[in-house]
Amino acid sequence: ASTTVGSISVTASATAYNTSSDQRLKENIIDAPSAIDSVNAIKVRSFNWKSDNSHVGYGYIAQELLEVAPEAVHVPADPEEMMGVDFGKITPRLVKAIQELTARLEALENKQ
Repeated sequence: ASTTVGSISVTASATAYNTSSDQRLKENIIDAPSAIDSVNAIKVRSFNWKSDNSHVGYGYIAQELLEVAPEAVHVPADPEEMMGVDFGKITPRLVKAIQELTARLEALENKQ
């Protein structure tokens, strides 16, 4: 009664972490809602890590991202453990926003 939920593929030069996405595993498939507002609500931050003072030019704060994209934030059962972000789970939202912006741009270009 187990189900494959992903895989790791390794070659001589790359490692790929694959999340299950096969159509046969899904139902109620419809177009996703608008993503522009939610993408604009994501706070992109610059910060230094406390552990070694290394600088990150563009990143997220898990607690802030949780408000906008909870599917991308790992919240451990123990509140003393640190939250984490799965950056890959933000990608579909970004692609949807780019598609919407492309459609807006094309509409503006067609009016000229």
